[in-house]
Amino acid sequence: KLKECAACDLVRYCSDKCQKDHQPQHKIACKKRAAELRDEILFKQPEGNHHGDCPICFIPLPIDPQKSTMSLCCSTILCAGCNFANQTREAKASLDRRCPFCRHPVPRSKEEIDKNNKKRVAANDPIA
Repeated sequence: KLKECAACDLVRYCSDKCQKDHQPQHKIACKKRAAELRDEILFKQPEGNHHGDCPICFIPLPIDPQKSTMSLCCSTILCAGCNFANQTREAKASLDRRCPFCRHPVPRSKEEIDKNNKKRVAANDPIA
């Protein structure tokens, strides 16, 4: 059975001695392919799910609803990371709370939430 190069999987060797003898010629191509493999793994997008993607970062929304947030103003579901990043940005800059997606002020009362929902229903928004 032939042994693969552990870093790049480009070549196979019949023994450890053959691998050591070939190392000087293989070193440059091996490093290049190993970097390509790392990039493929690093930048590979996770599979999507039925919840869709976060509209800000485009990463698939988690299956666990506790790890995502629905904005009360526009009913957009965002990942917890984007929501946290927005809250951190607002806190550092002492800004008023706004929706990370539509940038409308966050409703402060039940009446404001109901008013927003009625406005969306009147506009025939399918999510409202």
